[in-house]
Amino acid sequence: MLTQRPDSGFQSRFERAQRHQQATAGAQRAGQADDKAYGRRLLVDVIDSTARAEPSRPLLHVPVSQDVSDGWYPVTYREIANAINFVAHDIIRKFGPAPKGTFPTIAYLGPNDPRYLVLLLACIKAGYQAFFVSPRNSLDGQLSLLEATHCNILYYAETVQPMVQPWLDQRQMKAFQVPAMEAWLHAETTPFPYSRPFEQAQWEPLVVLHTSGSTGIPKPIVLRQGSLAVVDRWRNFSPINGAGFFASHGIAEKGMKHFLPVPLFHAAAVYTLLSMAIYYGVELVLTFPSRPLTPDLVVECLAKSEVDHAFLPPSILEELSNSEEAIAIMKKLDFVSFGGGPMSKPVGDKLCERGINLQNRIASTEMFPYSLHFETDPKMWQYHFINSEKMGADWRPIEGDEGLFELVIKRKERGPGDICDQGCFYTFPDLDEWSTSDLYRRHPTSPHHWLYSGRRDNIIVFSNGEKLNPATIEEAVTSHPKIKSALVVGNERFQPALLIEPKINPQGEEDVAGLLEEVWPTIDAVNLETVAHGRIGKSFVALTKAEKPFPRSAKGSIQRKLALQMYEDEIAELYHRSGTLESIGPVELDTSSAEQLMASIMNVMHLQANTPPLEPDTVFFSVGVDSVQVIQTTYLLRAGLHGLEPPGQSLEDIITPRAVYSNPTTRQLSTYVFSVISGLVPSDVQDGNKLASMEELLAKYTKDMPASVPGKPEPLDTDQTVAVTGTTGSLGAYLLDVLCASPNVKKIVAMNRGSDGGRARQPAISAQRGLRQDFSKVDFVEVNLSKVNLGMTQDRYDQLLSEVDRVIHNAWPVNFNINVGSFEPQLRGVRSLVDMAAAAAKQAPIIFVSSISTVGGWPSLDSVPERQFTDLTLPRMGYGASKALGSLILDEAARQSGLHTAIIRAGQISGPSGAKGSWNKHEFFPSLVASGVHLGALPEHLGARQRVDWLTIEDMASSVLDIAGVTSRTPVSEIHGYFHAVNPCATEWTELAQAAKEFYGPKIKKLVPLEEWVAMLEASASDAKGSDLESNPSVKLLDTHREMLVAYQAGIKPVCFETKRATKYSSAMQNMQAVTPRLMQHWCSQWDFSME
Repeated sequence: MLTQRPDSGFQSRFERAQRHQQATAGAQRAGQADDKAYGRRLLVDVIDSTARAEPSRPLLHVPVSQDVSDGWYPVTYREIANAINFVAHDIIRKFGPAPKGTFPTIAYLGPNDPRYLVLLLACIKAGYQAFFVSPRNSLDGQLSLLEATHCNILYYAETVQPMVQPWLDQRQMKAFQVPAMEAWLHAETTPFPYSRPFEQAQWEPLVVLHTSGSTGIPKPIVLRQGSLAVVDRWRNFSPINGAGFFASHGIAEKGMKHFLPVPLFHAAAVYTLLSMAIYYGVELVLTFPSRPLTPDLVVECLAKSEVDHAFLPPSILEELSNSEEAIAIMKKLDFVSFGGGPMSKPVGDKLCERGINLQNRIASTEMFPYSLHFETDPKMWQYHFINSEKMGADWRPIEGDEGLFELVIKRKERGPGDICDQGCFYTFPDLDEWSTSDLYRRHPTSPHHWLYSGRRDNIIVFSNGEKLNPATIEEAVTSHPKIKSALVVGNERFQPALLIEPKINPQGEEDVAGLLEEVWPTIDAVNLETVAHGRIGKSFVALTKAEKPFPRSAKGSIQRKLALQMYEDEIAELYHRSGTLESIGPVELDTSSAEQLMASIMNVMHLQANTPPLEPDTVFFSVGVDSVQVIQTTYLLRAGLHGLEPPGQSLEDIITPRAVYSNPTTRQLSTYVFSVISGLVPSDVQDGNKLASMEELLAKYTKDMPASVPGKPEPLDTDQTVAVTGTTGSLGAYLLDVLCASPNVKKIVAMNRGSDGGRARQPAISAQRGLRQDFSKVDFVEVNLSKVNLGMTQDRYDQLLSEVDRVIHNAWPVNFNINVGSFEPQLRGVRSLVDMAAAAAKQAPIIFVSSISTVGGWPSLDSVPERQFTDLTLPRMGYGASKALGSLILDEAARQSGLHTAIIRAGQISGPSGAKGSWNKHEFFPSLVASGVHLGALPEHLGARQRVDWLTIEDMASSVLDIAGVTSRTPVSEIHGYFHAVNPCATEWTELAQAAKEFYGPKIKKLVPLEEWVAMLEASASDAKGSDLESNPSVKLLDTHREMLVAYQAGIKPVCFETKRATKYSSAMQNMQAVTPRLMQHWCSQWDFSME
């Protein structure tokens, strides 16, 4: 375990850097160099001198076990220096001294541990060069690299033997399995002499890395020792606007730690290890070699390792942005750097606003880094701080795109005796200029800030930082005789997809499917030649539309940027539907026994998900199975098990990527899957015939839509007449209250069931909630929405048509136990409102209060966007399905009849913030607290319900009326599409559970794990009597709690919702705050559960 250090989270992030500036001259760190020596020091010398001066000083921190709670142990300079000497001697003993100037290559592949660093520096001492290879390379790519580097020696760790065996089968090499890391660190040895002068050593190899293979076969890149010495030299350059060299910021205090969860064969890890750790003295904390990097693992590491700063991939940061726990942890760090891929602006802005200091880094294998300076303005997180003068940057404009520049590095003139300070010219010593092929846009006001804008050669950068040049794939597919052109897409996505433009457009779905099947062998063949992260899945292929041919330049080439814009919606839909069963071909799984199932899963993963060959107990991630292949495996298993799911269960809920991560061998995964088809894994879905029923209902109520009526006046902004359904319900009462108070509203038509339209009931309902009871603006009208004219008299109906400015449709029965067909009267009512709005004198928009349950089966880790979904499998129960159909009916009304329709997907509506009223005790969360009082405990975690993005009922009402244009001036033309009424400021259930525990004192003695909570609930259910159900209402929801536990154990996370559109149009959303412990205790007081 690491020793505890005083918490430095309260110190200014920049005080440390300032202290460093003051203390550098006298600091005895990283080799005790003076200013003149910086830039001329060799890495092996720094290691040896530090090992002599400070032998016990940590260089790296390595996990003790695979359990984060066990912590990390330090690896010291003395241990590293000792291991380097031992391995250098061993190389000479095995292979002899290298002929002068030859530097024979030793390739290495192993788990993420210090052996990478040891071998790299041992090779330098011995006169050899280490070559770090990626396990993700194709076999052809790997053999090409070994040939290009004349590599005849292979070192490998025991755990990767299955990966290297195919290389050895194809190429004759001397192969050696290296001992465990501890054997090197603690070996008995003698110093290995190394006395190269810098002037000679600067041009000698440091390490051989290779390009990603995104442009075809990967190419080796020989880095020289001088290219890293440049980074050491840069500590002396002058700050710009108070911002010094980036790496210097990490060394304000001795012993600062940096979390580096990057594979050590990757250039970013190599550069960080050699520069920040050895030259700048920052201690690096490594992650777990055999565990995939997941958001949960990152949070655990950051919480337990006591690092001062971290480097994280954008794809991980985007997931962490939805976790209050992660945000709180990252906020304590001096900075969080990211790179290797783009990060969406909303995510970065959110993290910045929450106080996280983001540092955007960019580099390449050939040169490190581009952005030299530490960014002192947090709001500039999206830009790269580039010192053009120091780099020798030449910004060359791109023809046809004003404001876009390519970064080219030009060799600077040097005086006699000056050393090179441009790393790329150590890599390419014969060039006078080197093009990065990276494109940027200049900041509007700052000359040093540049926004990365893609690659000149169209390389796609995925959200996980992997890159792909689509040219090879596009050329191969276009070579098919029936194909005119092809376009690979995937920027900022997790994996690529393919749009194909046929020479002759097929007619009908059958012809489309036939053409795709005919082209697939061509795609499959090129996949074999493509890096793993660039392979096209069969479900990620679609044809272009006949009416939308790809835009082309004068010379006939596709105008990629315009094509991507043209097909933006189709691409989004392609990614969304890619995981549905309809998009996957036949998958054969033998489910006759667990053993046969295991064998067929191994076969499917290898042949259809393109994984390496697997043994029953092979951990997927130890042999290079990546996240894309995990997702593909999930889809394949669902397809192969289709029709075998137990009644009332959904494979989408239980065969998930999380399930694969949690069962990372074929033996474990087959056991899990066998339990699924044996009915041991529950699900929320109970209506197996839902899809056909939904399609029938949608067709029925979108048939013969009213014709569009042009020339209608727009609705009034003042003196409005607003029709609202369901004012006698809970939310309806608050909607009515805000409408009555609004000076913009002249008249409210309250449409309710009952002979008096709710007039008699409304005063008591509003008074109970502490709401106003002056209904002088209100016209209570009896309605039956499923009848002609809404069940009104003709005179009343005609009056409504002449007056109405806006329609708020809120009335809907809340019943989670009935199927979608039971909601047909409500769907008929939506169509009746469409007919009414189409006949109205003004352009009266319809605002529909829908539900997030319409997307209950959201399959992605990304946030749910505020847009239409036509996938009828997304809702998981009849209630959500009915709301989804109501939304789609309104969408069709907008499309066919020209109506203005807005759908608000409401999240969890909580209790009031006001003194009166109460959150309905029969709902899930109040019932949970009531049972907590009865059982004396509450669960500390709620799995997929852990995220608390609830809205108070007052905020919900205000948000609806803001979006409707009642309480805000919104042009009717902008009242359309989808909005998410979900609190943009989320918190965690654990915090609220603690607040409830404190409120009830001894009545709730403890918070317990979810597993224990479900067990307690099950035990109480076994002897529960009727009287117990009132005080222990969660017993009635026992199945829901069991399902919640299964999802939690499978690693399923809460679904997050985008709120950009809702926040734009609603001031209530803009000013919303997270649910606080104090508010939770306010609801506890209103519930008044037994305190005896």
